[in-house]
Amino acid sequence: MKEQAEKNLQSISLEDAILKIKELNPGEYDKMIIDKNQTLQRCNYLRLNYSALSADRQGKKIVFPMYSLILNNFSEFEGGDSKHGELAYFPTDKILSNLKNNFSIEPELDPVSTAGDFDFPFDTDGDNISTNQRFYFIADRTYKEQCDECSGNKLVKCDNFECDGRHIWTCTECNGEGRLVCNTCGGSKKIMCGTCGGNDRVKCSKCGGDGKVNDSIAAKAANSKYFQEKKCGSCQGRGWRPCSDCTRGRVVCNNCSGQGKVVCSTCQGNKKITCPNCYGDKERLGMIDCPQCKAQGEMGYLAYVETSIRPVSTEKLFPMESPLNEISENEIISSSKANPAPSITVRNFNENHSIERNDHILKYSEQICNEFDLHIDSYPKLVEEKIAYSIIPCIQIEYTHMLTNQNHEISIINFFENPELKFHQAAETVKKDVKDTTKKVGRFFGKLLKTKSFKAKDDRKKEIRLMIYLAKADGIIEEEEKLFLSEHINSIDEFTSSEKTEFFDLMNSPKLPDLTKEDVTFSSEEKFQEVVDKLMKLASSDGNIEESEKDLIDRIKSLA
Repeated sequence: MKEQAEKNLQSISLEDAILKIKELNPGEYDKMIIDKNQTLQRCNYLRLNYSALSADRQGKKIVFPMYSLILNNFSEFEGGDSKHGELAYFPTDKILSNLKNNFSIEPELDPVSTAGDFDFPFDTDGDNISTNQRFYFIADRTYKEQCDECSGNKLVKCDNFECDGRHIWTCTECNGEGRLVCNTCGGSKKIMCGTCGGNDRVKCSKCGGDGKVNDSIAAKAANSKYFQEKKCGSCQGRGWRPCSDCTRGRVVCNNCSGQGKVVCSTCQGNKKITCPNCYGDKERLGMIDCPQCKAQGEMGYLAYVETSIRPVSTEKLFPMESPLNEISENEIISSSKANPAPSITVRNFNENHSIERNDHILKYSEQICNEFDLHIDSYPKLVEEKIAYSIIPCIQIEYTHMLTNQNHEISIINFFENPELKFHQAAETVKKDVKDTTKKVGRFFGKLLKTKSFKAKDDRKKEIRLMIYLAKADGIIEEEEKLFLSEHINSIDEFTSSEKTEFFDLMNSPKLPDLTKEDVTFSSEEKFQEVVDKLMKLASSDGNIEESEKDLIDRIKSLA
């Protein structure tokens, strides 16, 4: 692991990067002009698989009534320091499960104890720490004693304020009478009549209360010839009659049935109240079970130390220098092989104390320990650590595209083991826009009218095509040829999207189509000769004209 990491940390020169690009993608390399004076950007990434075991120790306590069900369990803990020493293993953990399952009593953190107080060995399984650690109990803080709430009597005076230990007492609501004055009638036994409102008379229903009959407008209209008002016979002309539902405006109270009093709701008429909480027998009158010891008379106290072992694992990618632009963690990790088998880097329990973190991982393993709150000398304690790691070198350089003369970035991920090229921008993307449409329209009318600008542009297009043919003639595009092409092409922005695509296709094609007379026909003999001269300079730019290059130039001349 360390040996491979050292290998991946060896230096990478710009020349190394150029050779690697040429090896990985020779086709793209033929179109790349790389400034050899630029500074190569590099970042080594550490891929680290981390796993560990941490130990934590907590002081806990559990306080409980001494139920008969746990007496036998607890007897094994009794005896104090003289029998067990300061700390002793739990003889059985049944006491904790019995208290939880049968009485819903669970431990709580003990503020008196801290993890630093407990310096005793961890349980091991051979040479490894055991993931199941036994509990230790603190002997001098584990005992039973008489309940201080009831002084061992198991009972205490009833805590009902009204009872105060009496169990039975006179009802204070009715003062022992068992009855209370009726709230509805106030004890008067009668209430106001609802029919007459207490007036003892009601309006006559026959005359409507005015003492006359046949006095309505309708009656007058119907009996206009014989109409005559008459005194109401029903009420003798008084307009009212005595109320038949009451006597002098009052009726018997329904709530108390005319008694003036009702049964006391507090004592239900019994005149006495019996406490529902306490005992009523002679020996325990007015007493309740002690709420602290649950009528056991004794309380148990168990203080102990719980050790828990927790697994920790993570995989991280750390940039060991300034990270490179536009390279994701996923790209870096996917380019690397699986990490080797992990090695134990930390053993930190009992007599096993060793830290074997090398310089590559020291800083990063400490960062992970801080993240998970792990410590060497305190709790939570790092007791075991295993690490597998690899170093993934990545570099980044700039290049100029030979045809477009635009600058781009390229990266090589995992340079030595599994190198992958990443082009950060698509150098040959052709976009169609409004300008492209304008170029096409201008090209159409220029061709139609045979304008001077059309001829010049057509000459330039053919010249670029022939230079591409010549550059690819011997199967190798030398650096000098790239520079020559780049300098004389300069830019292809003036061309339409379809024309640009044609240039790219020619440059990328493994086999070029045969040249035709149309390909070498220029606007004038002078222009043709100028292009031939330029082709000769391109062929000789690397110091030597290859036979294939000479043959191509002769072929161009023969077609003209």
